[in-house]
Amino acid sequence: MVITMEWTLVFGRFYGIDSFVELLTVIVCFVISFYSIRVYKLIKDKNYKFFSIAFLLLGISFLFKIFSNITFFNKFQVHEANFVLTIISHFRFVELINFFSFTFYKIFHIIGFLLLFLTLTKNEDKEKTWLFIYLSVIVVLFSIYFNFVFHLTLVFILIYLALYFYENYRKRENINSFLVFISFLIILTSHLFFIFSDVSNLFYFTGEVFLLIGFLCLLTNQVKLKRETKVLRRNK
Repeated sequence: MVITMEWTLVFGRFYGIDSFVELLTVIVCFVISFYSIRVYKLIKDKNYKFFSIAFLLLGISFLFKIFSNITFFNKFQVHEANFVLTIISHFRFVELINFFSFTFYKIFHIIGFLLLFLTLTKNEDKEKTWLFIYLSVIVVLFSIYFNFVFHLTLVFILIYLALYFYENYRKRENINSFLVFISFLIILTSHLFFIFSDVSNLFYFTGEVFLLIGFLCLLTNQVKLKRETKVLRRNK
């Protein structure tokens, strides 16, 4: 009889590739936040200040998502002449880290997109603002057990944001407004894939890739906008 014991650390549901994509998304979100606050300092538009905070929250949410993907387990095997007995055990503290990290991911993610929503709607009614926050908390609580509730809520928020930026593009008809519209359309598409992520890992990974592409488009716009703003200030 031979007894073997193996410790295994797993990052993510898709061989760790999804965690790498999320790490890139974290970097992109933080850079967007940085450029947004720089633009705010140049033109003093408060919207960019709130955009900076929103993307900072989104970046933090993805950090929690990466922690929630970590799985650490012990594989214990007993090899006998005619059979192999395998026992896999998970560590309780790792499960708790996964649970709380995934919950905080949802909280920061919802708040980030909700802040974008409230900024664009320019909602100054405090009662409505608190109502949105309350509903978001309810969504997070429900989504602990039903992930599709979380992604479905984000789909509704992102539909509004995509429509808002589409109307903005129709009014302005420039490359910056087009990039922002396309970005939120791609992010919306990513969450449509996430709704079905419990059905197949392929939906989950496709959603991750679309999400990264969406944020990269936003980053391209922010870099372009900052350069254009600097040029305009020099020409004055």
